Amino acid sequence: MRKVAASGRTGRSLPRFGLHVSTAGGLDRIFGRGEALACGTVQIFSHSSRSWEFAIPDAHVLDPYLRARSGASFSDVFIHASYLINMASDDPEIARKSMETLEKELATARLMQAKGLVLHPGSARGGERRKACLRAASRIQEVLDRVPGDGAPLLLENTAGAGSMLGARPEEMSEIYEAIGRPDRTGICLDSCHLFASGYDLSEEGAGEEIVARFCEAIPGRRPSLWHLNDALFPRGSGRDRHAGLGEGHIGLPALGQLVRLAVASDVPIVLETPKGEGDEEDRRNMSRLFSMAGLSAPPEIASE
Repeated sequence: MRKVAASGRTGRSLPRFGLHVSTAGGLDRIFGRGEALACGTVQIFSHSSRSWEFAIPDAHVLDPYLRARSGASFSDVFIHASYLINMASDDPEIARKSMETLEKELATARLMQAKGLVLHPGSARGGERRKACLRAASRIQEVLDRVPGDGAPLLLENTAGAGSMLGARPEEMSEIYEAIGRPDRTGICLDSCHLFASGYDLSEEGAGEEIVARFCEAIPGRRPSLWHLNDALFPRGSGRDRHAGLGEGHIGLPALGQLVRLAVASDVPIVLETPKGEGDEEDRRNMSRLFSMAGLSAPPEIASE
Protein backbone atom coordinates (compact mmCIF):
# COMPACT_ATOMS: atom_id res chain seq x y z
CA MET A 1 0.00 0.00 0.00
CA ARG A 2 1.25 3.48 -0.89
CA LYS A 3 2.26 5.42 2.21
CA VAL A 4 0.27 8.47 3.25
CA ALA A 5 0.35 10.79 6.25
CA ALA A 6 0.87 8.84 9.45
CA SER A 7 -2.00 9.02 11.92
CA GLY A 8 -1.06 6.98 14.96
CA ARG A 9 1.56 5.68 17.35
CA THR A 10 2.26 2.14 16.21
CA GLY A 11 4.28 2.97 13.10
CA ARG A 12 1.40 2.00 10.84
CA SER A 13 0.65 4.55 8.15
CA LEU A 14 -3.01 5.04 7.23
CA PRO A 15 -4.97 7.94 5.78
CA ARG A 16 -7.39 9.75 8.05
CA PHE A 17 -10.40 7.78 6.84
CA GLY A 18 -12.93 6.67 9.39
CA LEU A 19 -16.45 5.84 10.49
CA HIS A 20 -19.03 6.92 13.00
CA VAL A 21 -18.65 4.27 15.71
CA SER A 22 -20.58 3.24 18.80
CA THR A 23 -19.50 4.16 22.34
CA ALA A 24 -21.34 1.16 23.84
CA GLY A 25 -19.41 -0.23 26.78
CA GLY A 26 -17.32 2.91 27.29
CA LEU A 27 -15.46 5.61 25.42
CA ASP A 28 -12.28 3.53 25.55
CA ARG A 29 -13.89 0.96 23.22
CA ILE A 30 -14.00 3.29 20.21
CA PHE A 31 -10.33 2.85 19.34
CA GLY A 32 -10.53 -0.94 19.07
CA ARG A 33 -13.67 -0.63 16.97
CA GLY A 34 -11.93 1.84 14.69
CA GLU A 35 -8.76 -0.23 14.37
CA ALA A 36 -10.76 -3.33 13.43
CA LEU A 37 -12.06 -1.36 10.42
CA ALA A 38 -8.75 0.26 9.37
CA CYS A 39 -9.77 3.69 10.63
CA GLY A 40 -7.35 6.58 10.95
CA THR A 41 -10.03 8.64 12.74
CA VAL A 42 -13.52 8.09 14.17
CA GLN A 43 -16.62 10.09 14.97
CA ILE A 44 -18.93 9.48 17.93
CA PHE A 45 -21.90 10.88 19.81
CA SER A 46 -20.91 11.89 23.32
CA HIS A 47 -24.36 10.73 24.50
CA SER A 48 -27.73 9.83 23.00
CA SER A 49 -28.25 12.16 20.05
CA ARG A 50 -31.97 12.35 20.86
CA SER A 51 -31.65 13.35 24.52
CA TRP A 52 -31.01 16.63 26.30
CA GLU A 53 -29.71 14.83 29.39
CA PHE A 54 -26.10 13.78 29.73
CA ALA A 55 -23.17 14.15 32.10
CA ILE A 56 -19.77 15.54 31.24
CA PRO A 57 -17.41 12.53 31.56
CA ASP A 58 -15.53 12.29 34.84
CA ALA A 59 -12.17 10.67 35.61
CA HIS A 60 -13.69 7.17 35.79
CA VAL A 61 -14.71 7.53 32.15
CA LEU A 62 -11.91 9.71 30.87
CA ASP A 63 -8.92 7.85 32.30
CA PRO A 64 -9.60 4.55 30.44
CA TYR A 65 -10.38 6.56 27.30
CA LEU A 66 -7.11 8.49 27.46
CA ARG A 67 -5.12 5.30 28.15
CA ALA A 68 -6.72 3.56 25.17
CA ARG A 69 -6.08 6.62 23.01
CA SER A 70 -2.39 6.74 23.96
CA GLY A 71 -1.90 3.13 22.83
CA ALA A 72 -4.07 3.20 19.73
CA SER A 73 -2.92 3.42 16.11
CA PHE A 74 -4.83 6.70 15.72
CA SER A 75 -5.79 9.55 18.03
CA ASP A 76 -8.17 11.77 16.07
CA VAL A 77 -11.73 11.70 17.42
CA PHE A 78 -14.58 13.90 16.23
CA ILE A 79 -17.83 14.33 18.16
CA HIS A 80 -21.21 14.99 16.58
CA ALA A 81 -23.41 17.21 18.73
CA SER A 82 -26.97 16.28 19.66
CA TYR A 83 -29.59 16.59 16.91
CA LEU A 84 -31.89 18.33 19.39
CA ILE A 85 -29.78 21.47 19.53
CA ASN A 86 -31.28 24.39 17.61
CA MET A 87 -29.23 27.52 18.20
CA ALA A 88 -31.55 29.51 15.90
CA SER A 89 -34.80 28.69 17.71
CA ASP A 90 -37.20 31.50 18.58
CA ASP A 91 -38.57 29.37 21.45
CA PRO A 92 -36.89 30.60 24.68
CA GLU A 93 -36.95 27.16 26.30
CA ILE A 94 -35.43 25.40 23.27
CA ALA A 95 -32.84 28.17 23.02
CA ARG A 96 -31.90 27.75 26.70
CA LYS A 97 -31.60 23.98 26.45
CA SER A 98 -29.62 24.27 23.21
CA MET A 99 -27.09 26.65 24.73
CA GLU A 100 -26.67 24.56 27.87
CA THR A 101 -26.26 21.36 25.88
CA LEU A 102 -23.79 22.90 23.43
CA GLU A 103 -21.71 24.18 26.34
CA LYS A 104 -21.59 20.66 27.82
CA GLU A 105 -20.75 19.18 24.41
CA LEU A 106 -17.85 21.61 23.99
CA ALA A 107 -16.62 20.93 27.52
CA THR A 108 -16.74 17.18 26.81
CA ALA A 109 -14.88 17.61 23.51
CA ARG A 110 -12.20 19.60 25.32
CA LEU A 111 -11.72 16.93 28.01
CA MET A 112 -11.59 14.21 25.35
CA GLN A 113 -9.03 16.20 23.32
CA ALA A 114 -11.32 15.82 20.31
CA LYS A 115 -10.37 17.27 16.94
CA GLY A 116 -13.72 18.97 16.50
CA LEU A 117 -17.38 19.13 17.53
CA VAL A 118 -19.80 18.95 14.58
CA LEU A 119 -23.01 20.99 14.87
CA HIS A 120 -25.95 21.61 12.54
CA PRO A 121 -26.49 25.39 12.33
CA GLY A 122 -30.16 25.17 13.30
CA SER A 123 -33.61 25.87 11.90
CA ALA A 124 -35.56 29.09 11.36
CA ARG A 125 -38.80 27.14 12.00
CA GLY A 126 -40.68 29.15 9.39
CA GLY A 127 -39.37 32.53 10.54
CA GLU A 128 -37.09 34.97 8.73
CA ARG A 129 -33.90 33.15 7.80
CA ARG A 130 -31.50 36.07 8.24
CA LYS A 131 -32.77 36.77 11.77
CA ALA A 132 -32.43 33.06 12.55
CA CYS A 133 -28.82 33.06 11.29
CA LEU A 134 -28.00 36.01 13.52
CA ARG A 135 -29.72 34.39 16.54
CA ALA A 136 -27.70 31.22 16.03
CA ALA A 137 -24.45 33.16 15.66
CA SER A 138 -25.05 35.27 18.75
CA ARG A 139 -25.80 32.24 20.91
CA ILE A 140 -22.86 30.27 19.57
CA GLN A 141 -20.61 33.24 20.30
CA GLU A 142 -21.93 33.39 23.86
CA VAL A 143 -21.37 29.67 24.44
CA LEU A 144 -17.84 29.80 23.01
CA ASP A 145 -17.07 32.59 25.47
CA ARG A 146 -18.08 30.30 28.37
CA VAL A 147 -15.70 27.47 27.40
CA PRO A 148 -11.89 27.76 27.51
CA GLY A 149 -10.43 28.41 24.08
CA ASP A 150 -7.88 25.58 24.12
CA GLY A 151 -10.46 22.93 23.26
CA ALA A 152 -11.93 21.45 20.09
CA PRO A 153 -13.17 23.84 17.41
CA LEU A 154 -16.87 24.01 16.62
CA LEU A 155 -17.47 22.70 13.09
CA LEU A 156 -20.73 23.85 11.50
CA GLU A 157 -22.09 21.30 9.04
CA ASN A 158 -23.88 22.17 5.81
CA THR A 159 -27.45 20.87 5.64
CA ALA A 160 -29.63 19.18 3.02
CA GLY A 161 -31.84 22.23 2.52
CA ALA A 162 -35.15 20.85 3.76
CA GLY A 163 -37.73 23.30 5.09
CA SER A 164 -36.30 25.95 7.39
CA MET A 165 -32.92 24.29 8.04
CA LEU A 166 -30.06 26.79 7.86
CA GLY A 167 -26.71 26.21 6.22
CA ALA A 168 -27.54 24.64 2.86
CA ARG A 169 -26.14 27.66 1.03
CA PRO A 170 -22.62 29.10 1.34
CA GLU A 171 -24.07 32.61 1.77
CA GLU A 172 -25.87 31.57 4.96
CA MET A 173 -22.82 29.79 6.28
CA SER A 174 -20.68 32.87 5.65
CA GLU A 175 -23.21 35.09 7.39
CA ILE A 176 -23.20 32.85 10.46
CA TYR A 177 -19.39 32.57 10.60
CA GLU A 178 -18.86 36.28 10.22
CA ALA A 179 -21.44 37.07 12.91
CA ILE A 180 -19.86 34.57 15.32
CA GLY A 181 -16.54 36.35 14.83
CA ARG A 182 -14.39 33.57 16.32
CA PRO A 183 -12.26 32.30 13.42
CA ASP A 184 -9.86 30.60 15.84
CA ARG A 185 -12.71 28.60 17.43
CA THR A 186 -14.79 27.59 14.39
CA GLY A 187 -14.53 25.58 11.19
CA ILE A 188 -16.71 23.72 8.72
CA CYS A 189 -17.72 20.11 8.11
CA LEU A 190 -19.00 19.40 4.61
CA ASP A 191 -21.37 16.50 3.94
CA SER A 192 -21.53 15.14 0.38
CA CYS A 193 -25.12 13.87 0.67
CA HIS A 194 -26.25 17.24 2.05
CA LEU A 195 -24.56 19.10 -0.81
CA PHE A 196 -26.28 16.87 -3.36
CA ALA A 197 -29.67 16.95 -1.63
CA SER A 198 -29.56 20.75 -1.51
CA GLY A 199 -29.10 20.87 -5.28
CA TYR A 200 -25.39 20.90 -6.05
CA ASP A 201 -24.23 18.88 -9.05
CA LEU A 202 -21.07 17.03 -8.02
CA SER A 203 -20.62 15.09 -11.25
CA GLU A 204 -18.76 17.57 -13.46
CA GLU A 205 -14.96 17.58 -13.33
CA GLY A 206 -13.81 20.24 -10.88
CA ALA A 207 -17.32 20.87 -9.53
CA GLY A 208 -16.42 19.65 -6.04
CA GLU A 209 -13.46 22.01 -5.78
CA GLU A 210 -15.58 25.00 -6.82
CA ILE A 211 -18.37 24.17 -4.38
CA VAL A 212 -15.93 23.63 -1.51
CA ALA A 213 -14.27 26.97 -2.25
CA ARG A 214 -17.63 28.74 -2.03
CA PHE A 215 -18.52 27.18 1.33
CA CYS A 216 -15.07 27.74 2.80
CA GLU A 217 -14.54 31.32 1.67
CA ALA A 218 -15.36 32.74 5.12
CA ILE A 219 -13.23 30.38 7.22
CA PRO A 220 -9.49 30.31 8.03
CA GLY A 221 -7.47 28.25 5.60
CA ARG A 222 -10.48 28.08 3.25
CA ARG A 223 -10.79 24.33 3.51
CA PRO A 224 -13.02 22.00 5.53
CA SER A 225 -11.86 20.58 8.83
CA LEU A 226 -13.79 17.37 8.13
CA TRP A 227 -15.70 15.63 5.34
CA HIS A 228 -18.76 13.47 5.89
CA LEU A 229 -18.72 11.22 2.84
CA ASN A 230 -22.03 9.61 1.96
CA ASP A 231 -23.97 8.71 -1.15
CA ALA A 232 -27.56 10.01 -1.42
CA LEU A 233 -30.64 7.83 -1.33
CA PHE A 234 -32.77 10.41 -3.19
CA PRO A 235 -32.16 12.46 -6.36
CA ARG A 236 -30.30 15.77 -6.47
CA GLY A 237 -32.24 18.68 -5.00
CA SER A 238 -34.60 16.47 -2.98
CA GLY A 239 -33.80 18.22 0.29
CA ARG A 240 -33.89 14.82 1.95
CA ASP A 241 -31.10 13.91 4.36
CA ARG A 242 -31.04 10.18 3.66
CA HIS A 243 -27.62 8.60 3.23
CA ALA A 244 -26.70 5.61 1.08
CA GLY A 245 -23.63 3.40 0.86
CA LEU A 246 -20.83 4.62 -1.41
CA GLY A 247 -21.79 3.94 -5.03
CA GLU A 248 -25.26 2.77 -4.00
CA GLY A 249 -27.08 6.09 -4.38
CA HIS A 250 -27.65 8.94 -6.79
CA ILE A 251 -24.23 10.63 -6.43
CA GLY A 252 -22.19 7.62 -7.55
CA LEU A 253 -18.56 6.62 -7.19
CA PRO A 254 -17.05 8.90 -9.90
CA ALA A 255 -18.38 12.10 -8.28
CA LEU A 256 -17.59 10.90 -4.76
CA GLY A 257 -14.10 9.97 -5.94
CA GLN A 258 -13.45 13.58 -6.92
CA LEU A 259 -14.29 14.67 -3.37
CA VAL A 260 -12.11 11.95 -1.87
CA ARG A 261 -9.11 12.98 -3.95
CA LEU A 262 -9.70 16.62 -3.08
CA ALA A 263 -9.82 15.78 0.64
CA VAL A 264 -6.66 13.66 0.48
CA ALA A 265 -4.79 16.37 -1.42
CA SER A 266 -5.82 18.91 1.25
CA ASP A 267 -5.10 16.51 4.15
CA VAL A 268 -8.71 16.72 5.35
CA PRO A 269 -10.04 13.71 7.31
CA ILE A 270 -13.05 11.80 5.95
CA VAL A 271 -15.70 10.12 8.10
CA LEU A 272 -18.34 7.84 6.59
CA GLU A 273 -21.89 8.11 7.91
CA THR A 274 -23.12 5.36 5.61
CA PRO A 275 -25.92 2.97 6.64
CA LYS A 276 -24.97 0.09 8.93
CA GLY A 277 -26.27 -3.45 9.05
CA GLU A 278 -26.40 -5.87 11.96
CA GLY A 279 -22.68 -6.63 11.72
CA ASP A 280 -19.81 -4.66 10.24
CA GLU A 281 -20.01 -5.95 6.65
CA GLU A 282 -21.39 -2.68 5.27
CA ASP A 283 -18.72 -0.66 7.10
CA ARG A 284 -15.99 -2.88 5.63
CA ARG A 285 -17.42 -2.58 2.14
CA ASN A 286 -17.73 1.20 2.32
CA MET A 287 -14.27 1.64 3.83
CA SER A 288 -12.81 -0.59 1.10
CA ARG A 289 -14.46 1.57 -1.56
CA LEU A 290 -13.15 4.70 0.12
CA PHE A 291 -9.58 3.42 -0.07
CA SER A 292 -10.10 2.43 -3.69
CA MET A 293 -11.40 5.90 -4.64
CA ALA A 294 -8.26 7.37 -3.09
CA GLY A 295 -6.10 5.08 -5.24
CA LEU A 296 -5.01 3.02 -2.25
CA SER A 297 -5.05 -0.71 -1.56
CA ALA A 298 -7.51 -1.64 1.18
CA PRO A 299 -5.82 -2.88 4.36
CA PRO A 300 -6.38 -6.58 5.19
CA GLU A 301 -9.05 -5.81 7.80
CA ILE A 302 -11.43 -4.46 5.18
CA ALA A 303 -10.21 -6.03 1.90
CA SER A 304 -13.47 -7.62 0.78
CA GLU A 305 -13.89 -6.48 -2.83
